[in-house]
Amino acid sequence: MKFLSLILGTTALWSVAAFAEAQTSIFDIPPDKAESTASIGIAGVSLDSYVGSEETDLLVLPYVNATYKGRFFLNPALGAGVYAINNDKLRLGAAANVAFGRDGKDTPFGGTSYEEAFDVSTGGSGKVFARANLPFAALDVVGTVPIGADHDGAKLDTLLTTLVKPTDRFTLTPGVRATFSTGDLLDTNYGIDSRQAAASGLAPLSNDDGLSSLGAHIAGYYELNEDYEIVGLVNHTWLMGDIKESPLSPKNTGLTVALGIARKF
Repeated sequence: MKFLSLILGTTALWSVAAFAEAQTSIFDIPPDKAESTASIGIAGVSLDSYVGSEETDLLVLPYVNATYKGRFFLNPALGAGVYAINNDKLRLGAAANVAFGRDGKDTPFGGTSYEEAFDVSTGGSGKVFARANLPFAALDVVGTVPIGADHDGAKLDTLLTTLVKPTDRFTLTPGVRATFSTGDLLDTNYGIDSRQAAASGLAPLSNDDGLSSLGAHIAGYYELNEDYEIVGLVNHTWLMGDIKESPLSPKNTGLTVALGIARKF
């Protein structure tokens, strides 16, 4: 669990730094951040069933991006959470979200008599995160630990995202991402345990901790008027390391495309 230790250790360092600054009210929300806003709407999403799957899902989902007094939030990226620190230079907080599962029919073994052996149930996840606002970009570090269901292990995402405004109404946020995962987490989607091996006849397969994927993303927001905006997202992921050789990752990439409309409050 080297990366889980890294997540917890990094969080502890942030906490110590925050405590040292407590006398300057670092935990207070500045007036310019202490606002309550919400964008609520609906979005169409096309995404691979899991990164590396050859199957694609088309979904219609609610879209919510809301903040209450700069302290509490609900958004598609992190889920529902709270900011311990939220100022112009640093964000630090925790959140809870869904850890989506997988249907065995979406693996290369779909249609076989043993496809159910490759089902992964949906559970929850806990997150700790920090954002440092740099001169030309935002650096995010997000540690995630699955909770319950068939998920084990942990992962650490590092993201670098910038902001571009081609016009006053149009905002783009392109960025890149690297994900480090424990072997236990990788085994959830790309390993073959003893039960799956007995059902399929394949040799057992496990994974080591390490860099599991690289990604590039861009989100766009276009204000139709004061009340409505169009929201779009494109996210591409490339698997890295030994999981590219797994029989469960025939494609080695993943693509998510979303487009929606939201009412601003």
